[in-house]
Amino acid sequence: MDKQYSTPSEIKSAIEARCPRCRTGLMFNSTLLSLKKSRMVEKCPACDLKFEKEPGYFYVAMYVSYVLVVAELVAACVATAVLSGGVESPWPYIVVAIAITFLLAPFNTRYSRVILLYWLTPQFKFNRKIFEKVKSEGY
Repeated sequence: MDKQYSTPSEIKSAIEARCPRCRTGLMFNSTLLSLKKSRMVEKCPACDLKFEKEPGYFYVAMYVSYVLVVAELVAACVATAVLSGGVESPWPYIVVAIAITFLLAPFNTRYSRVILLYWLTPQFKFNRKIFEKVKSEGY
């Protein structure tokens, strides 16, 4: 008797940083807010997908990270202008921009890679057969 597994949502799996092919294995060895150093695993522990498909593949994630940082800085500077009443001094904006850049660096590093693997790499699409095989093996 074949057991039917419910397919995990693409957005939920991306937020949890799970493998884009099986949506089961974790892509990083620790959580985003963990105090231990977070590193990306080489292969999915569930389906054995190699995440870095070629040397230097994750250099593309720098461009994704750049887009994230620009969006965060624009939002932070607009919020600073609104909350401060439009102060003309550049210092509040500079302080907020530097703080946002450093505070969100772990988020940007992790999710630029997740975005790259989930939505910018067609070879790493979800495969239901692999998902069901991994689930049936008890992962």
